[in-house]
Amino acid sequence: MLSGSPSTLALLVATTLASPLKTHLCSRQDVTPSVDLGYEIHTASTNSSGDYYMFSNIPYADQPVDDLRFHVVGLPTGNSSTANDGSTDVMCMQAYPEWIINLEAEASCVTAEVMKDTLYAQPGQTEACLMLDVYVPTKVFDRNVSSTGWSSSSKIYSITEADPVKAPVVVWLHGGGFTYGSKTSTGDPAGIIARSMLDDSEGVIFISINYRLGLFGWLGGGGITPNLGFYDQRVAFEWVQKYIHLFGGDPGRVTAIGESAGAASILHHITSYGGAGGLAFAQGIIQSPAFQFNLDLDDAYEKTLAEASNITGESITNVPELTSLDSKTLQSVNFDVVMGATQGLFIYGPAPDETYVPALPQVLLAEGKYHSNVNVVAGHNSLEAAPFVPSSISTEEDLISALELVFPEISMSNLTYILDVLYPSSDYESEFLRGVQIVSDVDFSCSTRYIAQALDNATHNYIFSYPPGYHAQDTPYTFFNGDTTTLDDGLPVNATIAHDLQDYIVGFAITGDPNDSPAGTALEFPEYGSDSTVLDFAYSGLLTRTDDMANARCAWWQEAMVEGSV
Repeated sequence: MLSGSPSTLALLVATTLASPLKTHLCSRQDVTPSVDLGYEIHTASTNSSGDYYMFSNIPYADQPVDDLRFHVVGLPTGNSSTANDGSTDVMCMQAYPEWIINLEAEASCVTAEVMKDTLYAQPGQTEACLMLDVYVPTKVFDRNVSSTGWSSSSKIYSITEADPVKAPVVVWLHGGGFTYGSKTSTGDPAGIIARSMLDDSEGVIFISINYRLGLFGWLGGGGITPNLGFYDQRVAFEWVQKYIHLFGGDPGRVTAIGESAGAASILHHITSYGGAGGLAFAQGIIQSPAFQFNLDLDDAYEKTLAEASNITGESITNVPELTSLDSKTLQSVNFDVVMGATQGLFIYGPAPDETYVPALPQVLLAEGKYHSNVNVVAGHNSLEAAPFVPSSISTEEDLISALELVFPEISMSNLTYILDVLYPSSDYESEFLRGVQIVSDVDFSCSTRYIAQALDNATHNYIFSYPPGYHAQDTPYTFFNGDTTTLDDGLPVNATIAHDLQDYIVGFAITGDPNDSPAGTALEFPEYGSDSTVLDFAYSGLLTRTDDMANARCAWWQEAMVEGSV
Protein backbone atom coordinates (compact mmCIF):
# COMPACT_ATOMS: atom_id res chain seq x y z
CA MET A 1 0.00 0.00 0.00
CA LEU A 2 0.87 3.66 -0.14
CA SER A 3 3.56 5.15 2.05
CA GLY A 4 2.14 8.61 2.46
CA SER A 5 -1.34 10.05 2.71
CA PRO A 6 -2.42 12.10 -0.33
CA SER A 7 -1.72 15.38 1.44
CA THR A 8 1.76 14.23 2.44
CA LEU A 9 2.69 13.41 -1.15
CA ALA A 10 0.98 16.61 -2.30
CA LEU A 11 3.41 18.59 -0.16
CA LEU A 12 6.32 16.86 -1.90
CA VAL A 13 4.78 17.55 -5.29
CA ALA A 14 4.08 21.17 -4.42
CA THR A 15 7.75 21.59 -3.58
CA THR A 16 8.73 20.06 -6.90
CA LEU A 17 6.31 22.30 -8.77
CA ALA A 18 7.63 25.38 -7.01
CA SER A 19 11.29 24.78 -7.80
CA PRO A 20 13.09 22.56 -10.32
CA LEU A 21 16.04 22.11 -7.99
CA LYS A 22 16.26 19.96 -4.86
CA THR A 23 17.67 21.87 -1.88
CA HIS A 24 18.67 20.81 1.60
CA LEU A 25 17.85 22.68 4.75
CA CYS A 26 21.56 23.02 5.30
CA SER A 27 23.95 25.87 4.58
CA ARG A 28 27.58 25.42 3.63
CA GLN A 29 30.09 26.60 6.20
CA ASP A 30 33.64 27.85 5.68
CA VAL A 31 35.08 24.86 7.52
CA THR A 32 33.23 21.54 7.65
CA PRO A 33 34.59 18.10 8.49
CA SER A 34 35.33 15.35 6.02
CA VAL A 35 35.56 11.64 6.74
CA ASP A 36 37.81 9.23 4.86
CA LEU A 37 35.77 6.10 4.19
CA GLY A 38 38.59 4.37 2.37
CA TYR A 39 36.73 4.18 -0.92
CA GLU A 40 36.07 7.94 -0.90
CA ILE A 41 36.41 11.07 1.22
CA HIS A 42 33.09 12.62 2.17
CA THR A 43 32.60 16.25 3.26
CA ALA A 44 29.73 17.39 5.47
CA SER A 45 27.49 20.41 5.51
CA THR A 46 25.98 21.93 8.65
CA ASN A 47 22.45 23.05 9.30
CA SER A 48 21.74 26.71 9.99
CA SER A 49 21.67 26.29 13.77
CA GLY A 50 24.92 24.31 13.73
CA ASP A 51 23.44 21.48 15.81
CA TYR A 52 24.35 18.67 13.42
CA TYR A 53 26.50 17.80 10.46
CA MET A 54 24.89 16.31 7.38
CA PHE A 55 26.88 13.95 5.17
CA SER A 56 24.71 13.73 2.04
CA ASN A 57 24.57 11.20 -0.76
CA ILE A 58 27.19 8.76 0.45
CA PRO A 59 27.37 5.68 -1.84
CA TYR A 60 26.76 2.65 0.37
CA ALA A 61 27.13 0.04 -2.36
CA ASP A 62 28.50 -0.48 -5.84
CA GLN A 63 25.91 1.16 -8.07
CA PRO A 64 23.53 -1.18 -9.95
CA VAL A 65 24.32 0.08 -13.43
CA ASP A 66 25.75 -1.49 -16.59
CA ASP A 67 26.66 -5.11 -15.83
CA LEU A 68 25.24 -4.79 -12.30
CA ARG A 69 21.73 -3.82 -13.39
CA PHE A 70 19.21 -6.36 -12.00
CA HIS A 71 21.93 -7.89 -9.78
CA VAL A 72 22.67 -8.05 -6.07
CA VAL A 73 25.40 -5.53 -5.22
CA GLY A 74 27.88 -5.33 -2.36
CA LEU A 75 29.69 -2.69 -0.35
CA PRO A 76 31.56 -0.06 -2.37
CA THR A 77 34.83 -1.01 -3.98
CA GLY A 78 37.61 1.23 -5.22
CA ASN A 79 39.72 3.94 -3.61
CA SER A 80 39.35 7.65 -4.30
CA SER A 81 41.14 10.57 -2.69
CA THR A 82 38.73 13.06 -4.25
CA ALA A 83 36.44 14.75 -1.74
CA ASN A 84 32.71 14.35 -2.33
CA ASP A 85 30.50 17.02 -0.77
CA GLY A 86 27.25 15.19 -1.61
CA SER A 87 25.74 18.33 -3.11
CA THR A 88 24.02 16.45 -5.95
CA ASP A 89 20.95 14.76 -4.50
CA VAL A 90 19.69 11.58 -6.13
CA MET A 91 16.71 9.30 -5.87
CA CYS A 92 15.88 5.95 -7.41
CA MET A 93 13.55 5.80 -10.41
CA GLN A 94 10.01 6.75 -9.39
CA ALA A 95 6.66 5.35 -10.56
CA TYR A 96 3.08 5.96 -9.42
CA PRO A 97 -0.19 4.12 -10.06
CA GLU A 98 -2.80 6.16 -11.87
CA TRP A 99 -5.08 6.03 -8.85
CA ILE A 100 -2.44 7.85 -6.79
CA ILE A 101 -1.80 10.35 -9.55
CA ASN A 102 -5.52 11.16 -9.63
CA LEU A 103 -5.66 11.60 -5.85
CA GLU A 104 -2.68 13.90 -5.92
CA ALA A 105 -4.02 15.91 -8.83
CA GLU A 106 -7.24 16.51 -6.95
CA ALA A 107 -5.40 17.45 -3.74
CA SER A 108 -3.10 19.83 -5.61
CA CYS A 109 -5.80 21.38 -7.82
CA VAL A 110 -4.05 20.47 -11.07
CA THR A 111 -5.02 18.15 -13.88
CA ALA A 112 -4.02 14.49 -13.76
CA GLU A 113 -1.84 15.04 -16.83
CA VAL A 114 0.09 17.86 -15.13
CA MET A 115 0.54 15.72 -12.04
CA LYS A 116 1.74 12.77 -14.09
CA ASP A 117 4.28 14.87 -15.98
CA THR A 118 5.49 16.51 -12.76
CA LEU A 119 6.04 13.20 -10.97
CA TYR A 120 7.72 11.63 -13.99
CA ALA A 121 10.15 14.53 -14.36
CA GLN A 122 11.28 14.82 -10.74
CA PRO A 123 14.98 15.79 -10.77
CA GLY A 124 17.68 13.49 -9.48
CA GLN A 125 16.23 10.18 -10.70
CA THR A 126 18.93 7.71 -11.62
CA GLU A 127 19.77 4.03 -11.48
CA ALA A 128 22.97 4.97 -9.62
CA CYS A 129 20.87 5.78 -6.56
CA LEU A 130 22.15 3.61 -3.73
CA MET A 131 23.03 6.50 -1.47
CA LEU A 132 22.42 7.36 2.16
CA ASP A 133 22.47 10.51 4.27
CA VAL A 134 24.08 10.62 7.72
CA TYR A 135 22.95 13.27 10.22
CA VAL A 136 25.37 13.55 13.15
CA PRO A 137 24.89 15.88 16.14
CA THR A 138 27.93 18.14 16.24
CA LYS A 139 28.66 17.21 19.83
CA VAL A 140 28.60 13.50 18.94
CA PHE A 141 31.04 14.04 16.10
CA ASP A 142 33.25 16.47 17.99
CA ARG A 143 33.62 14.32 21.10
CA ASN A 144 34.82 11.46 18.91
CA VAL A 145 37.49 13.50 17.18
CA SER A 146 40.99 13.13 18.50
CA SER A 147 42.85 16.30 19.47
CA THR A 148 45.45 15.54 16.79
CA GLY A 149 42.98 14.21 14.25
CA TRP A 150 42.30 17.42 12.33
CA SER A 151 44.36 18.04 9.21
CA SER A 152 44.25 21.72 8.34
CA SER A 153 45.43 21.00 4.80
CA SER A 154 42.93 18.27 3.95
CA LYS A 155 40.20 19.23 6.47
CA ILE A 156 39.76 15.55 7.31
CA TYR A 157 38.91 14.41 10.81
CA SER A 158 40.20 11.17 12.25
CA ILE A 159 38.10 9.41 14.86
CA THR A 160 39.42 8.35 18.23
CA GLU A 161 38.84 4.60 18.35
CA ALA A 162 39.58 4.45 22.09
CA ASP A 163 36.66 6.77 22.93
CA PRO A 164 33.89 4.48 24.25
CA VAL A 165 31.18 7.14 23.98
CA LYS A 166 29.52 6.17 20.72
CA ALA A 167 26.00 7.32 19.93
CA PRO A 168 22.99 5.14 19.06
CA VAL A 169 21.99 5.02 15.41
CA VAL A 170 18.55 5.24 13.79
CA VAL A 171 18.17 4.07 10.17
CA TRP A 172 15.08 5.23 8.26
CA LEU A 173 13.52 3.12 5.48
CA HIS A 174 11.05 5.19 3.49
CA GLY A 175 7.68 4.01 2.25
CA GLY A 176 6.06 4.38 -1.15
CA GLY A 177 4.58 1.05 -2.17
CA PHE A 178 8.07 -0.08 -3.28
CA THR A 179 7.67 2.08 -6.42
CA TYR A 180 8.33 5.63 -5.20
CA GLY A 181 9.84 7.65 -2.34
CA SER A 182 13.39 8.48 -1.31
CA LYS A 183 15.66 9.13 1.64
CA THR A 184 14.51 12.77 1.71
CA SER A 185 10.84 12.41 0.75
CA THR A 186 9.52 12.58 4.31
CA GLY A 187 11.66 15.50 5.47
CA ASP A 188 14.75 15.84 7.63
CA PRO A 189 15.22 14.52 11.17
CA ALA A 190 16.12 17.83 12.84
CA GLY A 191 13.25 17.42 15.30
CA ILE A 192 14.27 13.92 16.34
CA ILE A 193 17.90 14.97 16.73
CA ALA A 194 16.87 17.96 18.85
CA ARG A 195 14.72 15.78 21.14
CA SER A 196 17.61 13.32 21.48
CA MET A 197 19.88 16.04 22.89
CA LEU A 198 17.52 17.47 25.51
CA ASP A 199 18.88 17.63 29.04
CA ASP A 200 22.40 17.25 27.64
CA SER A 201 21.65 13.69 26.51
CA GLU A 202 24.04 11.85 24.19
CA GLY A 203 22.00 12.36 21.00
CA VAL A 204 21.30 9.97 18.15
CA ILE A 205 22.78 9.64 14.68
CA PHE A 206 20.09 9.46 12.00
CA ILE A 207 20.58 7.75 8.63
CA SER A 208 18.15 7.64 5.71
CA ILE A 209 18.67 5.47 2.64
CA ASN A 210 17.55 4.99 -0.94
CA TYR A 211 16.85 1.53 -2.30
CA ARG A 212 15.85 0.31 -5.74
CA LEU A 213 12.18 0.70 -6.63
CA GLY A 214 9.70 -0.59 -9.19
CA LEU A 215 11.06 -2.87 -11.89
CA PHE A 216 14.64 -1.93 -10.98
CA GLY A 217 14.35 -3.49 -7.52
CA TRP A 218 11.34 -5.80 -7.54
CA LEU A 219 10.95 -7.33 -10.99
CA GLY A 220 11.74 -11.01 -10.53
CA GLY A 221 10.89 -13.41 -13.33
CA GLY A 222 13.10 -14.39 -16.24
CA GLY A 223 15.92 -15.43 -13.94
CA ILE A 224 16.29 -12.04 -12.24
CA THR A 225 16.89 -12.28 -8.50
CA PRO A 226 13.60 -11.22 -6.85
CA ASN A 227 13.44 -8.69 -4.03
CA LEU A 228 16.63 -6.86 -4.96
CA GLY A 229 15.46 -3.90 -2.89
CA PHE A 230 15.78 -5.97 0.28
CA TYR A 231 19.35 -6.86 -0.61
CA ASP A 232 20.02 -3.14 -1.10
CA GLN A 233 18.65 -2.40 2.36
CA ARG A 234 20.68 -5.23 3.85
CA VAL A 235 23.88 -3.85 2.30
CA ALA A 236 23.01 -0.43 3.76
CA PHE A 237 22.86 -2.00 7.21
CA GLU A 238 26.19 -3.72 6.53
CA TRP A 239 27.60 -0.31 5.62
CA VAL A 240 26.38 1.02 8.97
CA GLN A 241 28.09 -1.84 10.78
CA LYS A 242 31.37 -1.19 8.98
CA TYR A 243 31.56 2.60 8.82
CA ILE A 244 29.29 4.30 11.35
CA HIS A 245 32.02 4.36 14.01
CA LEU A 246 33.85 6.87 11.79
CA PHE A 247 31.01 9.31 12.48
CA GLY A 248 30.84 8.54 16.21
CA GLY A 249 28.11 5.92 16.00
CA ASP A 250 27.74 2.64 17.85
CA PRO A 251 27.20 -0.31 15.46
CA GLY A 252 25.86 -2.32 18.38
CA ARG A 253 22.97 0.10 18.93
CA VAL A 254 21.23 0.32 15.58
CA THR A 255 17.47 0.83 15.35
CA ALA A 256 15.69 0.37 12.03
CA ILE A 257 12.61 2.56 11.63
CA GLY A 258 10.22 2.55 8.70
CA GLU A 259 6.68 3.37 7.67
CA SER A 260 4.42 1.53 5.23
CA ALA A 261 6.72 -0.19 2.71
CA GLY A 262 9.64 0.68 4.97
CA ALA A 263 7.92 -0.98 7.93
CA ALA A 264 7.05 -4.03 5.86
CA SER A 265 10.71 -4.16 4.88
CA ILE A 266 11.71 -4.38 8.54
CA LEU A 267 9.32 -7.30 9.05
CA HIS A 268 10.81 -9.02 6.01
CA HIS A 269 14.32 -8.57 7.43
CA ILE A 270 13.20 -9.96 10.79
CA THR A 271 11.89 -13.06 8.98
CA SER A 272 14.67 -13.17 6.36
CA TYR A 273 15.94 -16.63 5.44
CA GLY A 274 13.35 -18.01 7.85
CA GLY A 275 15.42 -16.76 10.79
CA ALA A 276 18.73 -18.18 9.63
CA GLY A 277 21.89 -16.09 9.67
CA GLY A 278 22.25 -12.76 11.41
CA LEU A 279 20.27 -9.54 11.69
CA ALA A 280 22.15 -6.28 11.13
CA PHE A 281 20.09 -4.20 13.55
CA ALA A 282 19.17 -4.67 17.19
CA GLN A 283 15.81 -2.93 17.24
CA GLY A 284 12.93 -2.08 14.93
CA ILE A 285 10.24 0.59 14.94
CA ILE A 286 7.51 -0.67 12.62
CA GLN A 287 4.93 1.95 11.59
CA SER A 288 1.90 0.68 9.65
CA PRO A 289 3.57 -2.17 7.75
CA ALA A 290 1.94 -2.34 4.31
CA PHE A 291 1.52 -5.48 2.22
CA GLN A 292 0.10 -6.31 -1.20
CA PHE A 293 -0.78 -9.97 -1.37
CA ASN A 294 -0.60 -12.53 -4.15
CA LEU A 295 1.83 -10.58 -6.28
CA ASP A 296 2.45 -12.55 -9.46
CA LEU A 297 6.13 -12.14 -10.37
CA ASP A 298 5.64 -13.82 -13.72
CA ASP A 299 2.69 -11.58 -14.58
CA ALA A 300 4.69 -8.45 -13.64
CA TYR A 301 7.57 -9.72 -15.78
CA GLU A 302 5.29 -10.29 -18.79
CA LYS A 303 3.72 -6.85 -18.36
CA THR A 304 7.22 -5.37 -18.29
CA LEU A 305 8.30 -7.10 -21.49
CA ALA A 306 5.07 -6.11 -23.22
CA GLU A 307 5.42 -2.45 -22.27
CA ALA A 308 9.09 -2.43 -23.25
CA SER A 309 8.11 -3.82 -26.66
CA ASN A 310 5.37 -1.22 -26.97
CA ILE A 311 7.68 1.71 -26.14
CA THR A 312 10.64 0.61 -28.26
CA GLY A 313 8.67 -0.76 -31.19
CA GLU A 314 10.81 -3.86 -31.00
CA SER A 315 10.17 -7.34 -29.66
CA ILE A 316 11.58 -7.50 -26.13
CA THR A 317 11.23 -11.11 -24.98
CA ASN A 318 13.88 -11.80 -22.35
CA VAL A 319 16.12 -10.33 -19.67
CA PRO A 320 19.20 -9.71 -21.87
CA GLU A 321 17.06 -7.70 -24.27
CA LEU A 322 15.45 -5.81 -21.40
CA THR A 323 18.86 -5.16 -19.85
CA SER A 324 20.18 -3.76 -23.12
CA LEU A 325 17.69 -0.86 -23.02
CA ASP A 326 18.93 2.56 -21.95
CA SER A 327 17.99 4.01 -18.59
CA LYS A 328 15.53 6.55 -19.99
CA THR A 329 13.59 3.86 -21.81
CA LEU A 330 13.43 1.66 -18.70
CA GLN A 331 12.26 4.66 -16.70
CA SER A 332 9.32 5.02 -19.09
CA VAL A 333 8.57 1.29 -18.98
CA ASN A 334 8.61 1.35 -15.19
CA PHE A 335 6.33 4.39 -14.97
CA ASP A 336 3.81 3.10 -17.49
CA VAL A 337 3.54 -0.40 -15.99
CA VAL A 338 2.97 0.93 -12.47
CA MET A 339 0.40 3.42 -13.76
CA GLY A 340 -1.80 0.47 -14.71
CA ALA A 341 -2.03 -0.95 -11.18
CA THR A 342 -5.44 -1.69 -9.68
CA GLN A 343 -6.45 0.70 -6.89
CA GLY A 344 -4.50 -0.15 -3.75
CA LEU A 345 -1.83 -2.10 -5.66
CA PHE A 346 1.50 -1.29 -7.34
CA ILE A 347 2.36 -4.22 -9.72
CA TYR A 348 5.91 -4.54 -8.31
CA GLY A 349 6.89 -5.41 -4.75
CA PRO A 350 8.11 -8.13 -2.40
CA ALA A 351 7.08 -11.72 -3.01
CA PRO A 352 8.19 -15.11 -1.66
CA ASP A 353 11.35 -16.25 -3.44
CA GLU A 354 12.40 -19.38 -1.48
CA THR A 355 15.56 -17.65 -0.24
CA TYR A 356 15.52 -14.21 1.41
CA VAL A 357 11.72 -14.32 1.55
CA PRO A 358 10.85 -18.00 2.00
CA ALA A 359 7.23 -17.04 2.77
CA LEU A 360 5.15 -14.08 3.86
CA PRO A 361 6.31 -12.59 7.19
CA GLN A 362 2.85 -13.27 8.63
CA VAL A 363 3.36 -16.98 7.89
CA LEU A 364 6.94 -17.15 9.12
CA LEU A 365 6.02 -15.39 12.37
CA ALA A 366 3.30 -17.99 12.98
CA GLU A 367 5.71 -20.83 12.22
CA GLY A 368 8.49 -19.57 14.49
CA LYS A 369 10.85 -18.89 11.58
CA TYR A 370 12.26 -15.46 12.39
CA HIS A 371 15.04 -13.63 14.21
CA SER A 372 13.88 -13.45 17.80
CA ASN A 373 16.79 -11.39 19.12
CA VAL A 374 15.20 -8.06 18.22
CA ASN A 375 13.47 -5.39 20.29
CA VAL A 376 10.37 -3.91 18.64
CA VAL A 377 7.97 -0.98 18.77
CA ALA A 378 5.04 -1.46 16.38
CA GLY A 379 2.19 0.87 15.52
CA HIS A 380 -0.85 1.15 13.31
CA ASN A 381 -3.30 3.94 12.58
CA SER A 382 -6.98 3.83 13.37
CA LEU A 383 -8.35 4.21 9.84
CA GLU A 384 -5.46 3.03 7.71
CA ALA A 385 -7.13 2.19 4.42
CA ALA A 386 -9.75 4.93 4.08
CA PRO A 387 -7.96 6.90 1.33
CA PHE A 388 -7.21 3.79 -0.75
CA VAL A 389 -10.46 1.83 -0.85
CA PRO A 390 -12.56 2.74 -3.91
CA SER A 391 -15.22 5.23 -2.87
CA SER A 392 -17.47 3.64 -5.50
CA ILE A 393 -18.07 0.64 -3.22
CA SER A 394 -21.70 1.00 -2.21
CA THR A 395 -23.08 -2.54 -2.30
CA GLU A 396 -21.92 -5.94 -1.10
CA GLU A 397 -21.53 -6.96 -4.74
CA ASP A 398 -19.07 -4.06 -5.20
CA LEU A 399 -17.15 -5.20 -2.14
CA ILE A 400 -17.01 -8.81 -3.34
CA SER A 401 -15.65 -7.71 -6.71
CA ALA A 402 -12.94 -5.65 -5.01
CA LEU A 403 -11.94 -8.53 -2.73
CA GLU A 404 -11.75 -10.97 -5.64
CA LEU A 405 -9.27 -8.67 -7.38
CA VAL A 406 -6.98 -8.71 -4.35
CA PHE A 407 -7.51 -12.40 -3.51
CA PRO A 408 -8.12 -14.08 -6.88
CA GLU A 409 -7.76 -17.60 -5.48
CA ILE A 410 -10.11 -17.18 -2.53
CA SER A 411 -12.82 -19.81 -2.22
CA MET A 412 -16.50 -18.90 -2.03
CA SER A 413 -16.72 -20.51 1.41
CA ASN A 414 -13.91 -18.33 2.76
CA LEU A 415 -15.37 -15.23 1.14
CA THR A 416 -18.73 -15.99 2.71
CA TYR A 417 -17.11 -16.49 6.12
CA ILE A 418 -15.25 -13.18 5.82
CA LEU A 419 -18.42 -11.26 4.99
CA ASP A 420 -20.93 -13.05 7.19
CA VAL A 421 -18.87 -13.84 10.31
CA LEU A 422 -15.77 -11.66 10.47
CA TYR A 423 -17.18 -8.47 8.95
CA PRO A 424 -21.01 -8.66 9.06
CA SER A 425 -22.66 -5.75 7.28
CA SER A 426 -24.67 -4.92 10.40
CA ASP A 427 -21.45 -3.75 12.10
CA TYR A 428 -20.79 -0.98 9.57
CA GLU A 429 -22.54 2.18 8.45
CA SER A 430 -21.71 1.52 4.81
CA GLU A 431 -20.15 -1.06 2.51
CA PHE A 432 -17.29 1.38 1.94
CA LEU A 433 -16.43 1.42 5.67
CA ARG A 434 -16.78 -2.35 5.76
CA GLY A 435 -14.19 -2.53 2.99
CA VAL A 436 -11.94 -0.05 4.81
CA GLN A 437 -11.91 -2.30 7.88
CA ILE A 438 -11.08 -5.42 5.87
CA VAL A 439 -8.22 -3.75 3.99
CA SER A 440 -6.93 -2.00 7.13
CA ASP A 441 -6.78 -5.32 8.98
CA VAL A 442 -5.19 -7.54 6.40
CA ASP A 443 -2.90 -5.06 4.61
CA PHE A 444 -1.69 -3.01 7.58
CA SER A 445 -2.78 -3.46 11.15
CA CYS A 446 -2.95 -7.16 12.02
CA SER A 447 0.77 -7.59 11.35
CA THR A 448 1.59 -5.39 14.33
CA ARG A 449 -0.16 -7.91 16.55
CA TYR A 450 1.54 -10.85 14.85
CA ILE A 451 5.02 -9.48 15.64
CA ALA A 452 3.99 -8.81 19.25
CA GLN A 453 2.77 -12.38 19.69
CA ALA A 454 5.89 -13.81 18.03
CA LEU A 455 8.11 -11.90 20.48
CA ASP A 456 6.26 -13.21 23.52
CA ASN A 457 4.20 -9.99 23.86
CA ALA A 458 7.38 -8.18 24.97
CA THR A 459 6.95 -5.40 22.39
CA HIS A 460 5.59 -1.87 22.76
CA ASN A 461 2.64 -1.29 20.44
CA TYR A 462 0.71 1.88 19.71
CA ILE A 463 -2.36 3.10 17.84
CA PHE A 464 -2.37 6.51 16.19
CA SER A 465 -6.03 7.55 16.31
CA TYR A 466 -5.58 11.31 16.24
CA PRO A 467 -8.08 12.34 13.53
CA PRO A 468 -8.44 11.29 10.84
CA GLY A 469 -6.12 8.34 11.55
CA TYR A 470 -5.34 7.60 7.90
CA HIS A 471 -2.36 5.58 6.71
CA ALA A 472 0.95 7.44 7.09
CA GLN A 473 -0.64 10.20 9.16
CA ASP A 474 1.93 9.66 11.91
CA THR A 475 4.84 10.31 9.50
CA PRO A 476 4.67 14.14 9.73
CA TYR A 477 4.63 13.64 13.50
CA THR A 478 7.74 11.48 13.36
CA PHE A 479 9.50 14.18 11.32
CA PHE A 480 7.98 17.20 13.06
CA ASN A 481 10.49 20.06 13.20
CA GLY A 482 8.58 22.56 15.33
CA ASP A 483 6.57 24.22 12.57
CA THR A 484 2.99 24.20 13.85
CA THR A 485 1.71 25.35 10.46
CA THR A 486 2.65 21.94 9.04
CA LEU A 487 -0.50 20.31 7.69
CA ASP A 488 -1.31 16.61 7.92
CA ASP A 489 -4.38 15.61 5.89
CA GLY A 490 -5.44 19.25 6.03
CA LEU A 491 -5.08 19.54 9.81
CA PRO A 492 -2.23 21.25 11.69
CA VAL A 493 0.20 18.86 13.33
CA ASN A 494 -0.36 18.73 17.07
CA ALA A 495 3.05 19.70 18.49
CA THR A 496 2.44 18.03 21.85
CA ILE A 497 1.61 14.68 20.29
CA ALA A 498 4.51 15.02 17.85
CA HIS A 499 6.97 15.62 20.66
CA ASP A 500 5.54 12.71 22.64
CA LEU A 501 5.98 10.37 19.65
CA GLN A 502 9.52 11.62 19.01
CA ASP A 503 10.43 11.22 22.67
CA TYR A 504 9.30 7.59 22.67
CA ILE A 505 11.31 6.97 19.49
CA VAL A 506 14.41 8.62 20.95
CA GLY A 507 14.11 6.83 24.29
CA PHE A 508 13.79 3.50 22.52
CA ALA A 509 16.79 4.22 20.28
CA ILE A 510 19.01 5.29 23.19
CA THR A 511 18.11 2.73 25.87
CA GLY A 512 15.80 0.15 24.33
CA ASP A 513 12.95 1.46 26.49
CA PRO A 514 10.63 4.09 24.92
CA ASN A 515 9.88 5.42 28.39
CA ASP A 516 13.48 6.40 29.04
CA SER A 517 13.78 9.52 26.88
CA PRO A 518 15.77 12.68 27.65
CA ALA A 519 12.52 14.67 27.88
CA GLY A 520 10.77 12.22 30.15
CA THR A 521 7.35 10.95 29.08
CA ALA A 522 3.86 12.20 29.79
CA LEU A 523 2.50 8.68 30.10
CA GLU A 524 4.10 5.28 30.63
CA PHE A 525 4.28 3.38 27.34
CA PRO A 526 3.16 -0.09 28.48
CA GLU A 527 4.55 -3.38 27.28
CA TYR A 528 2.07 -5.22 25.09
CA GLY A 529 1.85 -8.09 27.53
CA SER A 530 -0.77 -10.82 27.85
CA ASP A 531 -3.49 -8.15 28.05
CA SER A 532 -2.61 -6.76 24.60
CA THR A 533 -2.17 -3.24 25.97
CA VAL A 534 -1.30 -0.43 23.59
CA LEU A 535 -0.61 3.28 23.83
CA ASP A 536 -3.14 5.40 21.94
CA PHE A 537 -2.21 8.78 20.45
CA ALA A 538 -5.79 10.05 20.64
CA TYR A 539 -7.46 13.41 20.07
CA SER A 540 -7.89 13.79 23.82
CA GLY A 541 -4.21 13.01 24.43
CA LEU A 542 -2.24 9.91 25.36
CA LEU A 543 -4.11 6.98 26.89
CA THR A 544 -3.76 3.21 27.20
CA ARG A 545 -6.26 0.69 25.92
CA THR A 546 -6.62 -2.86 24.62
CA ASP A 547 -5.34 -3.41 21.12
CA ASP A 548 -8.19 -3.34 18.62
CA MET A 549 -6.27 -5.97 16.63
CA ALA A 550 -6.61 -8.49 19.45
CA ASN A 551 -9.59 -10.07 17.73
CA ALA A 552 -10.82 -13.12 15.84
CA ARG A 553 -10.42 -11.31 12.51
CA CYS A 554 -6.63 -11.06 12.74
CA ALA A 555 -6.34 -14.61 14.05
CA TRP A 556 -8.34 -15.92 11.07
CA TRP A 557 -6.33 -14.00 8.50
CA GLN A 558 -3.02 -15.33 9.81
CA GLU A 559 -4.30 -18.89 9.88
CA ALA A 560 -5.60 -18.50 6.33
CA MET A 561 -2.22 -17.22 5.17
CA VAL A 562 -0.46 -20.17 6.78
CA GLU A 563 -2.88 -22.54 5.04
CA GLY A 564 -2.49 -20.69 1.75
CA SER A 565 -6.24 -20.22 1.39
CA VAL A 566 -6.13 -16.47 0.68
